Amino acid sequence: MAKLGNFPPSGDYAFPYRDLVNAQVLVTGGRGTLGNALCQGFASLGARVWSLDMSAINSNDPVNPLIQQRVADVRQRNTLVQVQEEIAQTEGLDVLINAHGLQLRSDFADCDEETWMTLTDVNLNGVYRCCQVFGEPMRSRGGAIVSIGSVNGVVVSGKGTPYGVQKAAVSHMTKIMAVEWAPLVRVNAIAPTAIPSGMTKDLFANQDYVRNKTESIPLKRTGTEEDIVHAVMFLASSASGLVTGHTLMMDGGLSLI
Repeated sequence: MAKLGNFPPSGDYAFPYRDLVNAQVLVTGGRGTLGNALCQGFASLGARVWSLDMSAINSNDPVNPLIQQRVADVRQRNTLVQVQEEIAQTEGLDVLINAHGLQLRSDFADCDEETWMTLTDVNLNGVYRCCQVFGEPMRSRGGAIVSIGSVNGVVVSGKGTPYGVQKAAVSHMTKIMAVEWAPLVRVNAIAPTAIPSGMTKDLFANQDYVRNKTESIPLKRTGTEEDIVHAVMFLASSASGLVTGHTLMMDGGLSLI
């Protein structure tokens, strides 16, 4: 059993993520740009990774024996339960990473009800379902949960309003769970600025957007997959053993101005 919940760090400053070796880690949205980076990153440490995604498994993808690919839909609890039943036959899950997401850009006034409900069912209700299905067993054995939020959950973005509302709710859910599921489970989130991914490829194809976004960030750069993976590793490991209920801003200072 990996000591990733309410445990002090080991003092191994050279390799603070040593306790993630052989840990069981589940990543939702695991075949997306960010989800795949997280799966590969944790596997590189020697963790055993469960990659969940609603898209079909591509038989041509490289096979990593440390990554188990499963098809599941965060909107359908029964598909998540099926995976959890499989995990229950093992030592159990140590880390849950909610990395799935959906973006349909709209401002508040023009967001029709179908769009609102679709986004909510994935971005908010999907986290709720995954935490209940996969996180509940951690309450008796310890573990860490990390959800991917967004800077849009803190600042107002014109065409990302519905998405921002749901990410703000995920941040508050993180606080609630951190209190209710203590002392054995730590629950945190990150709130990154835009990073190149399948969900933002249209934005990053627009050079004016990239230039204006970069100029608006005090650190003068957008995020990368590596930024996100390192932050999630920190929050998943005992290196952050005294951190819970926190949403880590990863926006280069954007939310400060």
